[in-house]
Amino acid sequence: MKLINREADYAVKALLTMAGRGKETTPVTGLTGALGLPRPYLRKIMQTLAREGVVRSSKGRGGGFVLARPAGRIAVADVIRAFQGRINLHDCLFKKTLCPDVAACPLRKSIRRLEQKLIRDLEALTVATILKESTGRPPARTKGGHP
Repeated sequence: MKLINREADYAVKALLTMAGRGKETTPVTGLTGALGLPRPYLRKIMQTLAREGVVRSSKGRGGGFVLARPAGRIAVADVIRAFQGRINLHDCLFKKTLCPDVAACPLRKSIRRLEQKLIRDLEALTVATILKESTGRPPARTKGGHP
C-alpha cells in the first residue's frame, strides 16, 4: 500500500514550485526543468490538476498554469484524491473470504480511526504549509496580493 502515488507526489512538487515563484502563469516548460520530468508526463499531471480545479490553464503565447486558489487553501488531501480517488487504508487484509464478520472486526475499527486522523491531517496540510516548512518562507505573493 502506498499512501501517495508518483503522480500525486509530482503534482505536489509542481504546486510547490508554482507557489514559490509567485508568478501568475507558469508554462509547463518552466516546471519540467525544475522537476526533471518529461514535458508530456508533467502536462498530463497539470491537466488533471486543472480538471480538479486546483490550477487554471491558459493556452497560447504566454499560456501555462496558475494556482486556482491561494496555496494555503490547496490541501494535500485534495491532490491525493485527484490522482488516487478516495483515501482508503482500511481494506480488509483477508478480503472478506476469511473474515465472516467484517463489520465487527476490531483491527478494521482501529485502522479506520487511524485513517480518519490521517485524512484530517492531510486536509490540514497545505501547499503553503509545506513550502514554509521546507524553505522557511511563505508562498510568493501573486498580482492579486494573495499567497
